[in-house]
Amino acid sequence: MKALAAYGKAFRFLFHNQLGWFLWFPTLITVLVFFGGFSLTSWATKSISDTIDVWINSIDWLPDWASVIQDIVYWVLWIVMRIILYFVFAFFGGTIILVLMTPILTWLSEQVAQKMGKDVPPFNITQFTRDITRAAGLAIRNGMVQGILSLGCFIIGFIPLIGAVAPFLLFVVNGYFYGYNFMDYSLERRRFTVKESNRYVWSHRFSALSLGAPFAFWMLIPFIGPMTAGYLSLFSTVAATLEVERIEGPTSTHQEVHA
Repeated sequence: MKALAAYGKAFRFLFHNQLGWFLWFPTLITVLVFFGGFSLTSWATKSISDTIDVWINSIDWLPDWASVIQDIVYWVLWIVMRIILYFVFAFFGGTIILVLMTPILTWLSEQVAQKMGKDVPPFNITQFTRDITRAAGLAIRNGMVQGILSLGCFIIGFIPLIGAVAPFLLFVVNGYFYGYNFMDYSLERRRFTVKESNRYVWSHRFSALSLGAPFAFWMLIPFIGPMTAGYLSLFSTVAATLEVERIEGPTSTHQEVHA
């Protein structure tokens, strides 16, 4: 419950400490992601449609119906491609957003820790690049594991009686791995290895679940969830940073000075 309550603190903390300007970043990334997604599906629709058109035009007995069939094929492909795009964002949209937001969320976590008076290492472009690479790689790895387990939950859903728990399991899996990613921005700053992060997050799995649950729930909302996930990831990162620092206790330079 303390981890879940951190979301309320995160909202106040972000604006009270003049960090609201971070909200410009998910705006830019969201526009790029969806513009890129629709551009890709439009390109795929046209490419496949053109290939089929060539095949249709080569059939001698379809000259009168060729244009009608081509139009039908094009619009069927248009619909299918956008359905595929929707499911890609529904299942992997969270991971895609987290990977693209990695530099921003890593930076935000450091800013939050500094505002809390914590001992944050001085900025170093080499180390920052390593942190970004590590966080992005971990997000991709977690996304793959999350996808495999989600598929397992989907399959379990077809089993009589047992299948009733599949939606709950799916929500828990997504919540845990999203929470893991948000907590890891603080752990990488503390120079945790991936194995150490695995152990740490598992030992605080209920905190990870409660931190990732709002994001997992938000991603279930059709269209709106994936489109605004970048904004929520900011508050999730702030909440996770506050929670990790709470768990770790007072380690700030300010407190050390007063001590």
